[in-house]
Amino acid sequence: MAAYSGTPTVLSQWEEGDRFGKRIRVVKRLSLSLSSQGGATNNIPATQLGFLAGQLQRATCVLFTDGGAQKRVVWCFTDGTYLYIGDPTQATDANRGIPGDVTGDLIVEVAGLPS
Repeated sequence: MAAYSGTPTVLSQWEEGDRFGKRIRVVKRLSLSLSSQGGATNNIPATQLGFLAGQLQRATCVLFTDGGAQKRVVWCFTDGTYLYIGDPTQATDANRGIPGDVTGDLIVEVAGLPS
C-alpha cells in the first residue's frame, strides 16, 4: 500500500491556548477511512490531516472499526510528523508495541499547529 492520501472528514474542531494568539493549537476530531495504513511505512502524514509537518502534538484514538460487528481497540501516537496506529491484535508480543497497518474506519482526535 502507500501513505494515507485520503481526505479526512472533520467531525469537530476547536482552538486551545493563549487568548492573545501566541500559542494557539487546533484540535480536530477526524474520521479517516484507512486501507492498510498507520504503520511506519504506510504512514499517515500530519500534512494530510491539516497540520504543519512536525507540528502534530497529540493524538488520541476515539473509535476504530474494521467493518465487523464489534468495535476494536487501537492506540494512536505521533512523532510530530506522522500519526501512527498500534494494533493490540498483532500476532506476537514483539509486534504489539510497534506501529502497524490497519484497515477500517478510525475516529481520532489530534492537536497541533494548523497548516
